[in-house]
Formats: sequence, structure tokens, C-alpha cells
Amino acid sequence: MISAFNFLCFPSLNGGFSFKRTSTKSTFLFYMAIFTGIYGPKGIEVPNPIQSICTRWGTDPLSYGSYSHVRTKSSGSDYDILAESVGDRLFFAGEATNRHHPATMHGAYLSGLREASCILRAIRGRQSCPRKWIQKNTGPNSDMLVDLFKKPDMSFGQFLFVFDPLTEDPKSMGLMRVTFHFQNFDSEQFHKKETENNFEHNLNQPVQLYAVLSREQADGLQLVTGRNERKLTYLLKNFGLKLMGANALVLLGNSLIANIANARRGRGRTSISFGQQSAL
Repeated sequence: MISAFNFLCFPSLNGGFSFKRTSTKSTFLFYMAIFTGIYGPKGIEVPNPIQSICTRWGTDPLSYGSYSHVRTKSSGSDYDILAESVGDRLFFAGEATNRHHPATMHGAYLSGLREASCILRAIRGRQSCPRKWIQKNTGPNSDMLVDLFKKPDMSFGQFLFVFDPLTEDPKSMGLMRVTFHFQNFDSEQFHKKETENNFEHNLNQPVQLYAVLSREQADGLQLVTGRNERKLTYLLKNFGLKLMGANALVLLGNSLIANIANARRGRGRTSISFGQQSAL
């Protein structure tokens, strides 16, 4: 009976920097010498391994040894924001999208299974009703969100803003929506005309992302000259705001959406009452 085992070795931070510049063969011989030095004096023969693998994660151009962490003023909700799909057409997986198992291999694996199921659900939705398929958010505050932006308090370019009508405080918080349009989609690579038309229709639907910001920030953004891309860069770099999908906004900004909606309804009732008194 032959017994076998796997041995994993993780060099320290300082050692890692030196090992990434060492050949795989030299690294292998180094560790074998350590094992022989430990077990040889005890009369235990250390056999040559069947296979040895030396990873170079630190030099991988797609990662360079990085992994996610929760920085100051961040929270686990940021993982949920990163995990949200865009229009059910662009999906994100990886350990940085798994708030329960971040910075782990199994977290990355589980996120892949999660997104695979989301993609399958989206494909089945398109196949069952391809021309009418549109991503829909669920919940009462999603409906509020749609209604709020039908009458924005401020708009310029692709940016729309809504605020609490009961206060003019520049520090008061509101909501921003930015719309991204996809045009000039080339569908000639597809062979079936029916598939081409349906796929192109879905891809050309605009994608809308949201952020929570103050009146003061909205006014500052309006003063930025240039195209929408420049305003968006200013918003992200200078204000450090996070763009998110509607589902994440409803989850994180639930009370703010409800407060603005209730304030608008209250203002409407006040205006009606005042008009009736004036008529009398």
C-alpha cells in the first residue's frame, strides 16, 4: 500500500520577494534540503515528489498578488455592489464579490457558481420571451425609484438628480442616476437574423447606475465642463462616490428613497390644500 500526501509551503512576505526571482528548480531543491535536514536525522527518508508546482501569483499580470480587503469607511456592502450585474448582460465573479468569503479561493469558486446560475436564469428569460425581456427590479422602493426620476430636480447631460423638497441644505443627501447608451453594435457575426435582432435589441438597451450624493456635490458636478466622461471621472475621483445598480441602491438607500418620495407626496398635498383655500 502506497501512502501519499500533499505538502504546501507559503514563504513569508520578505521571503516571497526573493523566491519570485528564483527559478522553480532552485526553489524545489531549497525546500527538499530543508525536509531532508528535518527528517534525515530521524532516520526517515524523504522521497522525491511525484510533481512539484511553484506559483508566481505576485507576477501574474492579471492580479500581481492582489486580493480584496475592506478599507476605512468601507463595509461588506461594497462586496454586494461589486457583485451586482449590469442590466443582466454583464456579470461579475471573484473573491471580491463574495462578502461572506472574501480573499479566499473558495470564495472565488462559489462566486463563479453564483454568477453561472444568474447567467443561466437571464438566458432562459430571454429565450422564453426575447422581445419583451427586460430586467425588472422587485420591491416597493424600486417602483418609488422609477417614479422619482420621472421628475428630476436637476438634470444635465446623462445625469439626473432628485432631492428632498423640504430642505435646501447643501449637505442634504439625494440620489443621482447616470445613463449609459450602447450604440453601433455590429451584429453581422451572427448567422440567424432572428437571433441578431433580439440580441442587438437587448444590448442596445441603456444601462442606468446610481449614487448617493449631496446637493453641494451635485452643484459642483454641474460646474465641471466637458463631456459626460469628464464629469463621471470628476465624480469618482474627487467625491469618491460609488456607482451601483438599482438593486444595490434599493438595498443601501432604502430609507433615503422612501424619505424623498414621502416628502414629495407631502408637498403635493400641501400645494393642493393651499390652492383650495385660495379659491375659497
